[in-house]
Amino acid sequence: MSPMDLPQSIRFSPWQLWRYFREPMAMHNWLRERYGEIVSLHLEGQDYVAVLTAEGARQVFSADPAGYEAFWKTDIAGLSGPGSLWVLDGAKHRRERQLLSPAFHTRHFHAYGEIIRQLTRCHLDPWQPGQTVRAIDTTLAISRDVILHFLFGGQEDELMREGSVVLEALWRTVHPLIVFFPKLRRRWFPIWRRYARARAEMYAWLDRLLVARRARGGETDDVLGRLLAARGEDGNPMPDAAIRDELSTILLAGHETTATALAWALYELGRHPAAVQKLRAELESPGPVADPGSIVTLPYLSAVCNEAMRLHTLVPEVPRVVAAPLELFGHTLPVGSSVVVSAMSVHHDPELYPQPDQFIPERFLRRSYTPSEFLPFGGGHRRCLGAGISDYELRTALAEIITHWEFEAAAVEREIRHDIAMGPKYGVPLRIKARRQPGPKVEPALSAQPERAPALV
Repeated sequence: MSPMDLPQSIRFSPWQLWRYFREPMAMHNWLRERYGEIVSLHLEGQDYVAVLTAEGARQVFSADPAGYEAFWKTDIAGLSGPGSLWVLDGAKHRRERQLLSPAFHTRHFHAYGEIIRQLTRCHLDPWQPGQTVRAIDTTLAISRDVILHFLFGGQEDELMREGSVVLEALWRTVHPLIVFFPKLRRRWFPIWRRYARARAEMYAWLDRLLVARRARGGETDDVLGRLLAARGEDGNPMPDAAIRDELSTILLAGHETTATALAWALYELGRHPAAVQKLRAELESPGPVADPGSIVTLPYLSAVCNEAMRLHTLVPEVPRVVAAPLELFGHTLPVGSSVVVSAMSVHHDPELYPQPDQFIPERFLRRSYTPSEFLPFGGGHRRCLGAGISDYELRTALAEIITHWEFEAAAVEREIRHDIAMGPKYGVPLRIKARRQPGPKVEPALSAQPERAPALV
């Protein structure tokens, strides 16, 4: 059975195709409401099986990892390079994750709590009462500095400042047209030329960083140190080209998604003053200088962050390519089939999330959600390796902002695709009302108590 042999199949018109890429939330919800759990889509000459419910996500994520290959390998490699974790599969993918996983362990990044606080304060200093700011500009700056410290240990300060500049330039050149339409990756296309130039500058900077690191000893316990220390099956170190591919992937993906999630959380809190009051009461209950490791486990803070990521799903599709026959809702998908789990559809399923278009953090206090019901970082064996540090940064930075600033949303926002991920169209305009001092210790006034405190994702 091929994907097109499924009982329900749809061939998108040009208008529907445009909406699918431009307005994925509306299209994913329409597909779930009309076709239920699963549907076959014909897009741009290819067939995709779209999985639209949490049960479908569970079936996909629980299948044997050996039965999948990386999705869109050749096309993604054209953006990220062939050494990126995004395009590795099989034994190479497992080895790379095993190599990098210790650096992303909770015990490793908890040491960065105070650094995240300091970087957040630094980038908030230019805010002035009465002005309107684009929150995304601030959150991107915070997230860039955090990921640079995390990957490289905060060494080589001049190189870190340079890295922040080249990373921002690269991020600004990524466009959905060159992500989803590889035929446009040609020198005659201006958007591709800008991206290729920015990527070359990023790789040149990484080369200088590798030289500097090796000059002072090379192997440390940060991510770069682990890549330099890695040895292949033949005993040889990783080629510099592979290290550059991996680092540029982590830098680009690792800072954008966290920054976007933080901007959306600020947007929703800027529209819901009652939620801000609850959050401040909770944050100030242990005292204004509480340890970051304690703050990130607070239940209402966790609920606010989770609800922001649910309501504004960062990566709408979680794709796989079937490398062994896959059983899905009673159908057998053959080798070569493309399967796309719609995280956006799952996150807006009213059966799971009543009033799915409303910002209701309390839903995460009333119950726990399984990894197939709440999947902001994907799922299964290819779940985002940096989910833990991203979540930790999001909660730490949000707590710092809410504790020290009064603000409100200055405009109605909407979501658009920036690249593979979604982002705010207008950058989340916030009107800054006042700088504040943390209040005295008070008891948190939550309307519901969690069955258990949400753990870091």
